[in-house]
Amino acid sequence: MRGQGLVIRSEAEAHTTMLALSGHLDVAATPDARRDLHILIDSGDTPIRLDLGACTVLDATGLGLLVELQRRAHRRGRPLTIVAADARTRRLLRRVRLGRLLHALESDHLGLVDEPATA
Repeated sequence: MRGQGLVIRSEAEAHTTMLALSGHLDVAATPDARRDLHILIDSGDTPIRLDLGACTVLDATGLGLLVELQRRAHRRGRPLTIVAADARTRRLLRRVRLGRLLHALESDHLGLVDEPATA
């Protein structure tokens, strides 16, 4: 599925659904992305793993959509976890108190922990 500047790939895994977003999750892409992601959330019953690793832009509208998706998935009994995101996106999610969605990213064994700050 494709929004304006955003590509959404859905893949059924053993006991989860992987949704991988690439491109810009911003004000221009959000309306189409919202429609497509709502359909994907509503059409299954397994936990959702959201891969934001290839999102190059995430603005306030995109963050709002993530909050909405988490709530929608929760109402449908589908835990939603972000399993990949760049350091900037992880910082943004923590600042807006969405860090709880990042618990899988905090494990060293995934190789996805925050990079130490450089001076």
